[in-house]
Amino acid sequence: MKNILWTMIMLCIFRTASFAQTDAQPPVLPSEPIISYTLFVQPHLTCQCLPTNPTPKERAPIFFLDIPISPFWDTVGADRIKNRTIQFGGSATPWKETAVFGGWPVPRIIFAVSDFRASVEGGIMKTQNASLVRTMEQAYVTLDGAVWYVLVGAEGFFGQEQIPRATKSVNFEADFRRRSYGGQGWLGIKIGDFNRSFIVGRYGRGYARTEGSTRFNVPSVDDLDRFSLYAEEFKIESFSVEGKARAKRISQSVQFERVEYQRVIPSPDPLRFGENHLQDMRLETETEITPFPRARLLRGVVVLTKDFRNQNRLMFINDYSSVRVFLRLAF
Repeated sequence: MKNILWTMIMLCIFRTASFAQTDAQPPVLPSEPIISYTLFVQPHLTCQCLPTNPTPKERAPIFFLDIPISPFWDTVGADRIKNRTIQFGGSATPWKETAVFGGWPVPRIIFAVSDFRASVEGGIMKTQNASLVRTMEQAYVTLDGAVWYVLVGAEGFFGQEQIPRATKSVNFEADFRRRSYGGQGWLGIKIGDFNRSFIVGRYGRGYARTEGSTRFNVPSVDDLDRFSLYAEEFKIESFSVEGKARAKRISQSVQFERVEYQRVIPSPDPLRFGENHLQDMRLETETEITPFPRARLLRGVVVLTKDFRNQNRLMFINDYSSVRVFLRLAF
């Protein structure tokens, strides 16, 4: 009997403990159906934002074709040609005149990437309104390359100008021709991107030669040979600083250059043969404008040049006037 009583007591205690545990943790009933709740609840994401690809940076053009619109060029004055004193440079006056050249324009081709830039310019033209009929052939090449901050570059040029009947007389006429060539190499520092914004400094040395010759045209004599009027050689030393800033629709570049020419064979008499030391110093600005945002292929370029010396480079090749206008095609 006692055993039966203890068994009933133990069952009651166990039953009471089970109900107490159940009441301590009552079941949580959802307020909405489980299926509906599952459909509208978003799963937990480790990243709250969806991954997006960055907007690609617009690629800048690397190839440019500049077609000159302004036909004005600076060249050696006609009196200096007749007097045979071109080799004197700007030390004798008058030195230069501005002529209008016609024919096929002298284009300029530029290739530029981040650390390399090349420029080629040249062509053949003939004067239209000058006192002498002049045919000009010339070419100009420039190369710049950079590794880290070190800049290495070179340039070269060739020029030839022919002037028929430069000198006239009763019994004969004389044709004049001058040829020039030269170049220089340089070292410098470059910071930035050639195709966007940059600043460079250069120091260079080189060589240039110019020579002039004439040939007489006599009615009764054929096939006369040319004979030399002058031949001069110069050592070149240059220093230049150039910078460029590019925005969305406009870019501006500024260059200051100083070039010194030293005769290889010194002149014994500067009054008769010209100065032994000549110098050029100029400031050049170039503004590029993109007028049509949807047609970035077409651009306009205006180049302004201010000379602080006598443009002694005209001894070798003709040069643009102080204002130049180009139509640029950018690819």
